[in-house]
Amino acid sequence: MGRITLTDSMPDLTGTSIDNGRLKLLESLGCGAYGRVYRALDVLSPLDKPVHYAVKCLLRPEKGSHQEEYQDREITLHKMVCDHPNIVTLHRAIVDEKLIYVILDLCPGGDLFTAITETQVFHNNVQLVKRSFVQLIDAVQYCHEKSVFHRDIKPENVLCSKGGADIRLADFGLSTQDTISTDFGCGSSYYMSPECIGKELSVGRYSTRHSDIWSLGVILTNMITGRNPWRLATSDDDCFAAYLHDRDFLRQVLPISHGANAILKRIFTINPLSRISLKDLRKEIMTLDTFFVMEDEILDSTLAEPTETYSQPGPRETLAGDTVHGSSDKTDSSLSSDEVYAFDSPPAEDVSPPTFLTVPKSGSNPDSAAPSEHASASSNSGSDSDGPITPATRPVDPAIEVAEFPEGQGLDQPAVLSVETKPPKPTESKIKRVFKKKRIVRLAFERMKGRAGNGSA
Repeated sequence: MGRITLTDSMPDLTGTSIDNGRLKLLESLGCGAYGRVYRALDVLSPLDKPVHYAVKCLLRPEKGSHQEEYQDREITLHKMVCDHPNIVTLHRAIVDEKLIYVILDLCPGGDLFTAITETQVFHNNVQLVKRSFVQLIDAVQYCHEKSVFHRDIKPENVLCSKGGADIRLADFGLSTQDTISTDFGCGSSYYMSPECIGKELSVGRYSTRHSDIWSLGVILTNMITGRNPWRLATSDDDCFAAYLHDRDFLRQVLPISHGANAILKRIFTINPLSRISLKDLRKEIMTLDTFFVMEDEILDSTLAEPTETYSQPGPRETLAGDTVHGSSDKTDSSLSSDEVYAFDSPPAEDVSPPTFLTVPKSGSNPDSAAPSEHASASSNSGSDSDGPITPATRPVDPAIEVAEFPEGQGLDQPAVLSVETKPPKPTESKIKRVFKKKRIVRLAFERMKGRAGNGSA
């Protein structure tokens, strides 16, 4: 049985006139947990050049309730940043007795999810990926300069033109002005950073700025490959665990170039303060020659399937509990003192992959607390799609050994790799340990193959 949302209790507003009769709601474009979006006609516009808007219809919450606070915050923060060309314009909000109507620009091309998984406009199109992703970086950078942190950056919340060349960031339902947050689990599961998930990084708080950058990395992976790198950035996710043990894991299972892999590794850095800044990310994207693996590389590697396989769309469906509410890189000049206080600074040169957060000693931070339980599954952002499916390939044993996590060790401590220049002759127990180490990556490969075969994540 599907979730029952507040949207289910809303009347069908097709044909309704609002704004003193100026706007007529035509057909529904979609719905979320708290509202429904309609295409609306400006009846005063010329017949030969009709003007249309997107109208987000929300149930008016009880006065003084948390939901009223969330709605007010969404509208206020969206207004603060909507003058940027790559952010959806919010024209005005109309309030009546039972509903709130938010008048937005209409983007007829749909969202980035459709462009990635259905029309596949970015497949093997280097210049289009560059143009579109840089626009998204610019939108997020502008938000951050205005002290607005989105916290739910995903393809469904990015609108685009039909060809995917013009990008606009939308849906500020989970946005905040807090540079650090204790709202763990805020956002959509595929796109959450490890510190936002809060299960294994016990730092008490996390940087919303750097968490947004992590989300951009997942979207970049989506645009290049049509797939998600993992389901959840925790060590019990097979793909993410394999990445933690070998930071070139994505290069082994996805058709990405060496340059794209290098960029993703700078984004998917466990220590948020060692994560690449938006300024440097933009520069890296613009100077990269290609995002895509060459065909001869596929034939000579574990990427045994043709690149078309990596663009299979996953279903767009609601996942209960995957979107929830919540209340730098050293070159990033906008790093706040609060963020420095919450996290240890990165070393002068971050050269050891992967970089892990150093957890403050007990009692060193009187304001930090243990991560709270995830908030209940409710969001202005609406339903969370299953997203592009995770990487797929044929079951191949990669020629790598993966170190085990010592018992009881989590992501807040680095994995320990034992290196021997001249290993002794392997004993039976040592052979068993080697097979156990390889099992993590092998399991990830096998599960990814199964997901590709089923056509879903």
